[in-house]
Amino acid sequence: ECAYRAKLAALFAALIIDPAALLNSALCDRPPCLTAPAPAPPARVEAKGLPPLPPRALVRLEIGPTFFTGLGAEDRAAHWGGVLRLALGRGLVVPILGAAALWPAQTSIGGVRLRQWRLPVDLGIRATRWGSWIDFYGELGLAFALLSERALDLADARSQTGMELGGRASLGARLARRAGLTTFVALQAEFLPDPPSVFALPRGVAGRTPYVWMGACVGASWGI
Repeated sequence: ECAYRAKLAALFAALIIDPAALLNSALCDRPPCLTAPAPAPPARVEAKGLPPLPPRALVRLEIGPTFFTGLGAEDRAAHWGGVLRLALGRGLVVPILGAAALWPAQTSIGGVRLRQWRLPVDLGIRATRWGSWIDFYGELGLAFALLSERALDLADARSQTGMELGGRASLGARLARRAGLTTFVALQAEFLPDPPSVFALPRGVAGRTPYVWMGACVGASWGI
């Protein structure tokens, strides 16, 4: 029984050298069994947030058609023209500068028909309330205007030029966009405590220009 004795000797040798290998081979269908691979480390999952929003525009340029009309005049004439406004800064409150070029219009003051021309300029600040769809803003500042008038029915039709100085308030809205091109609409009012007087010979002082100028504007707003 040499074969049996050799098998028994091999069994004892295996138990002495590595008993676990013998047990594993007994459980395997096809010994010798391979050791189970080590479990892979868990994949590292990184939370991905929303991409950062682009910065707000540093310079905003607004341009569009506009009109002004004076309150208190006998004949309310609409001064049509164009407006250009410049806002500088990314904060909630920024400085702003505006100017308008208006066509002359006919009006009547103290029974005297006049051809009136205005060149308004304003300087102030703008406060903006940012929204997801629409940005609302308000403006306060000083308003200046160069005013020229010429009588139409007088024999001595001389032109008169004066300067208007007062306060300005405006409310506006634009489609929300941090940069690029969008649209806006704005309403404004200019308050003049001491408007220029209108002289008409031989009558003398015919009256004063309006104390309040109302206006509106709609156009394109470009942020860069």
